[in-house]
Amino acid sequence: MRILNILSVFIFLIFLAAYCYDVSLNFQNFPIADDYEAFFDFNNKFFALNGFWERIGLVFSQHNEHRIATLRIINLTYFYFFGKIDLAVFRIIGLVFYVFSMVFLYLESEFSVKRFYFFLPIPILMLSFAYAEIYYLAMESLSHFPMIFFTVATIYTAISKKFIFLPLLFLFFGVFSNGNGILLMPIVFIGLAFQKEFKRLLIWTLFSLLISYIYFHDYESGKSVLKLEIIPYLFKVYPIYIGGIGGFGSLKTNMVLGIVALALIVYFVIFRKVYKKELSLTLMIVFYLLTFLIISIKRNEYGTEFLQRGAYLINSIMIFVLLYLLFFKEFLRPWKLENSFTKVSLFFSSIILVGFAYQIKNYRTWIETLKYDEVLTRNDEMMYLGNTLDLYKARKTIYNIPLVSNHRIENLVEKGYFDLNKIKESVVSQVFDPTNREIRMVSDGFGFEIKKIEGLAIKENPYIRIKGIYSGVFQAKSLKLGIVIESKGNKSYFLIPALNSHLSFFQVAKAQTVGFDFLLPKEYLRNLDVKISIFRLEDNAIKICGKWLLLDNDFVNNGNMTKSKVNLLTEGARFKEDTVSRPILEEAFNLDNFHEIVLNLANLKHTNKSTKYFLIFHGEDGSSFLSVLNPYKTEKNKNVFYTKFEFEQVKEYLKKRNSVFKLDLLVNTNDQMYVSHLESVYYFYSKDKVN
Repeated sequence: MRILNILSVFIFLIFLAAYCYDVSLNFQNFPIADDYEAFFDFNNKFFALNGFWERIGLVFSQHNEHRIATLRIINLTYFYFFGKIDLAVFRIIGLVFYVFSMVFLYLESEFSVKRFYFFLPIPILMLSFAYAEIYYLAMESLSHFPMIFFTVATIYTAISKKFIFLPLLFLFFGVFSNGNGILLMPIVFIGLAFQKEFKRLLIWTLFSLLISYIYFHDYESGKSVLKLEIIPYLFKVYPIYIGGIGGFGSLKTNMVLGIVALALIVYFVIFRKVYKKELSLTLMIVFYLLTFLIISIKRNEYGTEFLQRGAYLINSIMIFVLLYLLFFKEFLRPWKLENSFTKVSLFFSSIILVGFAYQIKNYRTWIETLKYDEVLTRNDEMMYLGNTLDLYKARKTIYNIPLVSNHRIENLVEKGYFDLNKIKESVVSQVFDPTNREIRMVSDGFGFEIKKIEGLAIKENPYIRIKGIYSGVFQAKSLKLGIVIESKGNKSYFLIPALNSHLSFFQVAKAQTVGFDFLLPKEYLRNLDVKISIFRLEDNAIKICGKWLLLDNDFVNNGNMTKSKVNLLTEGARFKEDTVSRPILEEAFNLDNFHEIVLNLANLKHTNKSTKYFLIFHGEDGSSFLSVLNPYKTEKNKNVFYTKFEFEQVKEYLKKRNSVFKLDLLVNTNDQMYVSHLESVYYFYSKDKVN
């Protein structure tokens, strides 16, 4: 009988090791999106201040709609001891918090080492690839994971163990970990009142008032979206959020799982009245139910795809974990292995089969839907090396943020925060010497396809971006691909960087389709028309795909571009909606003090030779401005328009913090106004956040 228990411990350790190994492949030291403001911009400001209270005020200052003092304290502590910022380490610290939250769950439910098989479903559920998106951003890893730890730790120590001061410590860090941390104050208050622990209730109330004062002092609330019109929407999305444990896939599946979870919660709380004997677990469930209610209200404008972000799926997992703990305490705990060997064995076998099927499903989704072959990671890295376009487009999330960060990267490198060369090694192609290798041409059906080449529109952009796929049967670790460029009969070879997928214990090694997405420095190209193809490196042979793509390499077509006019958008302006023919975002780029955005307007209607075009920037705070779109005055780019402006022209429209603007195209034809929406968002960083 001990064999079953030993086997469960062995499976847990192997599973934990495999999971940690696999997610650790994302622990790379480069910033993405909010990582800039959360770590680098904050440090720049912090060390520029001299006063003690000024620095304390900055630590507790607002970030978006919440405060992230816990993250900042960890950041400053690490910087104090090591003199740098290592986002890979921060991702690891976040995971450690998350893993240690299982310790409190273990203690809360009074599991026994001798009956460890009953605990096994917890790590199988919690260590899920469903929320793998969190690992791409150090900020999310160091806010969402600690929030789970401090939630469980606060409620457990305050309600179950009835400690006085330890819960206050956990509460402090919990409130300042993430936005939903403020829910801990009223939830534990209700718990202590229910227990009639009036002395601890008084201490908790006084401490909560102090934290509330710090939290809401000089607080800027976001726009209110609590309106009667969104109630039907809440009935739809709320169960989808609750059932997010289904992972990134069918919304209908998640809705069904959410309804099941809500039904189980009603059963346990209303019919079995578990709150009388399992108050801690009940309060934890209430915490996550309220969390999803806030998310449903605050995020109602982002659409259904946003429901499946990893940052939200992880809260659904916690709801199902807590439901299992209630199920264990109500039904499974009386089972003794020696008396119920058949039932325990069936339960154990079911957990193994269902749990691993669930994880394999999530892992496959992670690879296929979230493209875990480093394409996303490299896309993010490229954003900060000088190229542009859609930061999160492949993941179908809300923000497509064109690059405006090149000057900020260089500034961070100069400060020694991290090594830019390590990023360049994985995204920028390198010259390859084909000497002493056999070169062969192969048929068009070799499995190569170059999908898109971008980056030629803006002269100052130092890179072109090449995107494509390779299909075939191959060993992922040994696959080596490259680009070959031919000009006037001369060929140049460049290896595609960081192509190989990381293999793990679960990944299929053969019969894959691999996407490649990398940068080619323009300095490698002459100002001539060239053709481009792709090659595969096998042992001592180079196999070149017989399909060539002409590359119109004209870098001097915009040498005399004029600065665009920027004006405040008239509030009373009225436009006709025209979203049938969308413009195409070709490129967006920022270098030093200027911003440039290039659009292809070939597919527009309601236009003629006298039509005037404007790009509208709609700010999150309600401010809006527009800039004039000027045509490229060349025959090759007659449908391509650009706006180019200096930062000084638009800084008055920017918010204090994240200056995010949605983009619209305004078409003025014979004084008739038409608007076409771009599926992109432009993200400004003011220069004072860098220096």
